[in-house]
Amino acid sequence: MHITLNEWLDTWIEAYVKNSKSENTYRCYKDSIRRIRKAEAPFLNSDLRDINEIEIQAFINSLGKKYAKSTLNHIRVVIDQAFATGIVNGYCERNPIHKLTLPTDAGEKEVRALTQHEQEIVEAAAQTDPLGHIVLFFLYTGLRTHELCNLKWVDYNKKSKYIIIKKSKTKAGMRIVPLIDEAADILDSLTHYNDYIFNNTRKQPVSETVLKKVYLRLRRKTGIDFVTNHVYRHSFATRLVENGVDYKALSSLMGHTDVSFTLRRYATTEYDFLRQQINLLHKDHL
Repeated sequence: MHITLNEWLDTWIEAYVKNSKSENTYRCYKDSIRRIRKAEAPFLNSDLRDINEIEIQAFINSLGKKYAKSTLNHIRVVIDQAFATGIVNGYCERNPIHKLTLPTDAGEKEVRALTQHEQEIVEAAAQTDPLGHIVLFFLYTGLRTHELCNLKWVDYNKKSKYIIIKKSKTKAGMRIVPLIDEAADILDSLTHYNDYIFNNTRKQPVSETVLKKVYLRLRRKTGIDFVTNHVYRHSFATRLVENGVDYKALSSLMGHTDVSFTLRRYATTEYDFLRQQINLLHKDHL
């Protein structure tokens, strides 16, 4: 049996990813396939049996200055899993990329958090948007986009003021997020249209497409052009770091599987905040 990588990627993602992985993972892998095609990988239309690691390594290296390491890693995972399932289906005998490395010149994808002042501006603008309460809930809880979209009323404990995130990346498969009063008040003010907590203006469960439109509206209203749902999440964590949060607690709140990841991601944030605070000694602030 013969099949090209280009052909197999479409078959693989529909058969092995679409119905067994999260919607977010499916979308991420689809985007990786799009990038592979856009970059015109020279081995894309080669038979799976004829593709060597050196070809793929050279292709990954060529993308080093264009994409961040996280994006390149997604591409690597897609190719790796495509070959692994290709073996199972008899399209090839080996997976050529077990030792594939990422180029050292690839950058790290940086997500900038809102400053406290910028967050005040965003919160004020959100008050004027019909779905602005969702923006505030993001900022008060640090939820991922798909977690918020999947949040149901049965996941909310009104008496104890917490929500349960069932589709989580934690090892236990779920996590509890306590709510500050402002976040609980948002939920208590909403109408129950269906099983889902957050709905669009048509009273249907909110989608990631709708939420993108919301943050694009806020960009126009505020002039803060980097606002995204992930920026809300990053800002939530940053505010906690600025107030001396315990990193193990932060890791749990964020749904990280590894505390060391939380430390790597937010240690710089803490340093930047401390630098900002010590600069208050500058004569201009005295």
